[in-house]
Amino acid sequence: MVDLSLGAALFRSINWASVQRLILVGDSNQLLPIGRGKVFVDIIDWLIKQGSESIGILRTNLRQMENRLEGKGTGILDLANIYLREKTANTDKPNQKSNAESILARLQDEGEIDKDLRVLYWKNPAELKQKILQVIASDIEADTGKKFNHDRPYELLIKAAKGNNSNPRPSYFQVLSPYRGEEFGTENINLELQQFFNGYNVKNKGTLGGITIFDKIIQFRNRPKSDRYWAYNHESRRKEQIEVYNGELGYTKSHAYDRGWQKNGFRIQRFQAWFARKEKYWIEFNSDSDVENNIELAYAISVHKSQGSEFDRVYFILPKSKAALLSTELIYTGITRAQKHLTILAEEDVSVFVSLRRPEKSHLLAINSSLFTFRPVPDEMLQIRSWYEEGKIHRTLAEYMVRSKSEVIIANILFDRNIPFKYEVPLFASDGTFYIPDFTITWNGEQWYWEHLGLLDREDYRNHWQTKKEWYEKHFPGRLITTTESTTLSKDTKDIVDKYFS
Repeated sequence: MVDLSLGAALFRSINWASVQRLILVGDSNQLLPIGRGKVFVDIIDWLIKQGSESIGILRTNLRQMENRLEGKGTGILDLANIYLREKTANTDKPNQKSNAESILARLQDEGEIDKDLRVLYWKNPAELKQKILQVIASDIEADTGKKFNHDRPYELLIKAAKGNNSNPRPSYFQVLSPYRGEEFGTENINLELQQFFNGYNVKNKGTLGGITIFDKIIQFRNRPKSDRYWAYNHESRRKEQIEVYNGELGYTKSHAYDRGWQKNGFRIQRFQAWFARKEKYWIEFNSDSDVENNIELAYAISVHKSQGSEFDRVYFILPKSKAALLSTELIYTGITRAQKHLTILAEEDVSVFVSLRRPEKSHLLAINSSLFTFRPVPDEMLQIRSWYEEGKIHRTLAEYMVRSKSEVIIANILFDRNIPFKYEVPLFASDGTFYIPDFTITWNGEQWYWEHLGLLDREDYRNHWQTKKEWYEKHFPGRLITTTESTTLSKDTKDIVDKYFS
């Protein structure tokens, strides 16, 4: 998340004469900085290109191994792996596509994909609301072994969030959305969840700035040393100043002086809040403006705000009708916020998962900067939203929009011959199954499907290809074209083009 300005400030502030080694730790697959540049990604990519011993990439995922041994499921990590940047993925490019096809096929039907992964589909905001409330309530009942009291459902939520702790954990569950507005955005979902879990207190105790007691909250204004909160330390029993920063999660509670808050007719005029890892500090809020300038509801937060955090249960809303903010980095970040269980609520069907694997869906590619070797992004990539048709390749973008040098060769030859084609567009059979051809070509009213086979020397790849080949023969006989890795790929491709498309 370090942008150019912050990166420059960091490097200027270091006394390099006293430094033996600088260690940077991060994940270059996650969301990029809000500001300019891509400092961490540039450094990682430069070190990879140099073949430097100064870079270490996590190749053995201990969490995945533990989950396999304990039977907890590996769906979260399996799904996240198909959205890795290929420079940091522990797999060959062609095999990564094979793995992706296998996983995406499992996502077609909603339900339990693995012990740690569930996918639900919704057609409209009303159905989304119904499903998200039902699934969260069902999970909380499963975690506590008790049924909701629909008059006071917040009591069971707090019980589940506490677990074996004395205080509820904000990390117990989290709804994520890419958007703030829209009916599937955080603002609307927060109101729905507040009404569902805490409507009793909203109605009977009132609110300050839209927040009542026992609501989950997030701090959105930095309160550093120069602007600290005054808070009551209930252990030392005195007021102290504390720093709280944008993104910290917590809960509200009744004010310690309001001992009659449980009585009928009581209306709050103040409440206290505490934040995770600062539970002993109670911060007072006593006006609408005090609340509105510092905190907001956090049953649902944006994927951006969740970066750097993990939660036991994540409910990730994935719309496809508003695609401006959706990217490969966003879906990867949303998926990897879940520590124990992930529920993805995707709009309509599996197509949004397929689309976000496309190379040009990476927002990284449209950042026109580099710390080392400047490689300007083509204007077409910077203006892609004004002309883009999914799956179609513009010649100057071929190297960005296909996954291997061999596929660039094929794409460029097709361009040279003015043969229209699309790249990695899902092909559905009559029985609902699908695969993703490398190239789909329309010629004289007929469809052809071109697959480039890159790893036939590997048994797992060959097995996957044999299954896929049989699928083509069954559903699209005589429509398949293949090429393999060779030093004569250009000639082989031209010969195929002359044979089929001249």
